[in-house]
Amino acid sequence: MRKIADSHVHIRFTRDEDIARMLDDIASVGVKAVNILSLSYRGVAEDLAALWQKMTRKDLDIRAFGGLHINDRYMNVPPEVQVEKLSDLGCDGFKMMYAPALRRFMPEGLDSPKYSKMFSLLEERGIPTTIHVADPEDFWDEGRQYGDKSFPSKKQLYDEIFRVLDAHPRLRVSFPHFFFLSNFPDEAERVMETYPNVRFDLTPGVEMYYNFDKNIDVWHDFFTKYSDRILFGTDSNTVKSNNFELVELVRRKLCESREIFSQHCYGKDFIVRGLYLDEDTVDKICYRNFFDYDGEKKKVDENKFYEYCEIMKKSIEADPTEPIVIPGEELNLGGKTENSIALEFLDRRLAGR
Repeated sequence: MRKIADSHVHIRFTRDEDIARMLDDIASVGVKAVNILSLSYRGVAEDLAALWQKMTRKDLDIRAFGGLHINDRYMNVPPEVQVEKLSDLGCDGFKMMYAPALRRFMPEGLDSPKYSKMFSLLEERGIPTTIHVADPEDFWDEGRQYGDKSFPSKKQLYDEIFRVLDAHPRLRVSFPHFFFLSNFPDEAERVMETYPNVRFDLTPGVEMYYNFDKNIDVWHDFFTKYSDRILFGTDSNTVKSNNFELVELVRRKLCESREIFSQHCYGKDFIVRGLYLDEDTVDKICYRNFFDYDGEKKKVDENKFYEYCEIMKKSIEADPTEPIVIPGEELNLGGKTENSIALEFLDRRLAGR
């Protein structure tokens, strides 16, 4: 069985049993190492839950990427302070969501002065930073998710993130979902040539693997040329029941011949062709590039971990709601349900200390 290092998994709602099931699923199909990417805007305790898995799960090489707090009780902590605290706690990297629905509720873009110290710190420390930017272009079509014109355009999001890269050229950054450029090979190459510290991950969107088939020879050559800068990723999480299928879809897309193959995933059959990459390229993308991107694994400061568990528990017990209510409801963000689960997680950790 081929060894896989998955750079992109999530742990929604922080329940131990759900996390164990998800990790067991992907380990069963060859995953040996994972980046758990915290989505703090969905659950205030996700950073700590990712670190807990890193501390306790021994059969997988787990790395924890802390998430930027933008809508909860920690939203007013300066972003550079968030990065410093999470890094000192033992996070191996940092995760940000910059999708249109979230950007609409952010008073300032990531290219604003508010975030410049944060990006300088990430750049100076060489902290790997994974940023979800934009979404598939047809999401802006009339009648689709962003079709009412109240959301920022795909171009605006790209322009803002390119200004970040221009200001911080040494930032070690990965853009999930192939930076939503699977329909634009020329632009993908321009990004790779202009920003040598950029990486793309292969986390599947429904559209992406079909788009590759439209220019299969071009993409074969692209993957070969930039084989050091493409990461294996699945978007596996604790809510999905198809995590092992996601691993298989990504792996098979890299390895299979140009003949059409079928892989069941997301409740449908993906009928696509393989890129049929050479063995060295496949091994880099499936496994070795993960470690080049992440660098040396950091040790969790267990004293600080339990200290933060205590602080967060007291804070939630004093006030179980998060500051942003309307956006939270619209985006399925924080709130009483998620915080009751956070308290369950925190109580378990502190009781077992």
